[in-house]
Amino acid sequence: MKIFYDNIQTIINVPTHKFKYIFTLFFTLFVVMMKGIYGQDISREVFAKVVLQPMLYLNVEPNLEIEFGILEINQDLYHVTKQPEDVLFSVESTTNWNLSISTEQPFFVGEKHPEHKIPVEFVGYTVEDLGTNWDNGSFSNILNYSKDTIIELSPERTQILTNGRRNNMGDANRNSFVIHWKLLFENNALRMRNYSQFFMQDDRYKVNVQLTLSETMCGTCN
Repeated sequence: MKIFYDNIQTIINVPTHKFKYIFTLFFTLFVVMMKGIYGQDISREVFAKVVLQPMLYLNVEPNLEIEFGILEINQDLYHVTKQPEDVLFSVESTTNWNLSISTEQPFFVGEKHPEHKIPVEFVGYTVEDLGTNWDNGSFSNILNYSKDTIIELSPERTQILTNGRRNNMGDANRNSFVIHWKLLFENNALRMRNYSQFFMQDDRYKVNVQLTLSETMCGTCN
């Protein structure tokens, strides 16, 4: 081995200590390259980040409106010719949610005569729970503010449903509802006198309604 080494040294005319350095350098580079080729897939770590967005769906008829008909029989005496129809809706959600109701305009407007106007507070409503999520107060699934009282319509967003401590997330079977509308002058002569100043005429009155569904940001804060 020593003779072979000396022959190489003589042929290439390289001093022994330099040849050792060059040989070591090439060998090191070879090892690094081989590790890069065969070891890169094994040593590499891949990190993946997945962001899950909450899902909120409101299932309700588009262009929702309330319509009722009224006829003046005598002074301060009216007959309802058409009752407003109930509205069915449902919620599908992977997170806690709340629902608000508002009108797009402050007045019901006559269909035949647009100059006939009645304030939206003329009509109230309650929301009945038809699903399996329980709406019996803050310690249940749903806190229903209209459960024990009639809420007046308003152009301002009025929160009607929100989550209780048991959470209200779920599919349409869990979160199914119906809105019952009620003309607030019925069986209330004093209220009727207040509305008689609007000179309600024989007409069909309409207003557009908005249901606004949003995520509850405070979780089970009720």
